Amino acid sequence: MKVALVGVEGDFTKNAADGVKRYMYELYNNLRSLSQNNIKKVEYKRLPLLYSGFSAFPQSLFSNFRVSIIHNLEPKPILPLNKDKALLLTTIHDFHGLLRPEKEDYDSLRRRLGLALVLRFGLNLALKFSDYLICNSTQTKAEAITLGFDKRKIFITSLGVDGRFIKTYPKSKENKIFRVGYIGSLSTTKNVAFAINAYKTLKNDSMQFEIWGKQDRTYIDLVNLAKNDKHIKFLGYAPENRIVHIYDSFDVFVHPSLYEGFGLPILEAQSRGLPVIIYKYGKIPNEVRKYCFKAESPEHMAQIIEDLKKNGYNEKLRKRATAYAMGFTWERCAEETLSAYHKILETL
Repeated sequence: MKVALVGVEGDFTKNAADGVKRYMYELYNNLRSLSQNNIKKVEYKRLPLLYSGFSAFPQSLFSNFRVSIIHNLEPKPILPLNKDKALLLTTIHDFHGLLRPEKEDYDSLRRRLGLALVLRFGLNLALKFSDYLICNSTQTKAEAITLGFDKRKIFITSLGVDGRFIKTYPKSKENKIFRVGYIGSLSTTKNVAFAINAYKTLKNDSMQFEIWGKQDRTYIDLVNLAKNDKHIKFLGYAPENRIVHIYDSFDVFVHPSLYEGFGLPILEAQSRGLPVIIYKYGKIPNEVRKYCFKAESPEHMAQIIEDLKKNGYNEKLRKRATAYAMGFTWERCAEETLSAYHKILETL
């Protein structure tokens, strides 16, 4: 068995904040430890005149892989015409580009081109030409089936919590300020406005809402929504070398996303012993939302926060949630992926 993991230069990056790049780096290195001589990575050059996510497509057309399985990890659009008997396996992280494109997130020409060329074209290409799919959640698998892919040719491999989050356990907090926290994108899909509206109903000087995220198109709207509330802080991009410390500074983590292919920040927060509140009607996979508090409205989220501040996080629930989150490891992801490779080859 020979497997080629396909990406573009810079995709296999250890400390990338991008969850897909983290997956690519961790999967490659963990697979190498399990099956060193059978795994190689193919990193196509970034072509300067093309949208970066489209760079792999023209280069893939005439690549000669000489492997049993070509594993496209994002998926960036590829079409290996010269693959001989190799099978094309594609990892699908979510179908947001096909099922729930938020117009506010694609307001520039570059973003619209990226949506058309990479997300929609790449996803449609994957569904049409892939022999098998790997989905990282039961939700994404169900969406692939809805879009017409053969359910017998879909495998599920969950993502992993980085070892940084589970090597040491946070000390008990003695803060006078009760910190509600969010880390992630500020895009419309992440629904940060929901959490801001929740916090604005909490008239409590001993609380603070700390929002960590890179400024993007929706940043000004969120700042305007939060204006006149001195307890809502926008703290910018969360550096990777401080990410565990930032989680540990929170008392509650909120993640009110409308849609997640997986939702790794939820498990990262839970692995640090934090209660996590999500939006009840957001599309978040069942295996990730299992131990979350589920808010139906901003007022309901505020009520949950107040209850956690007053009564604390139930210790039995905290232990169950923490142990569950820590069970999602990159080693497990690699083992499940390797098992999928073997099952695929058994069908030949």
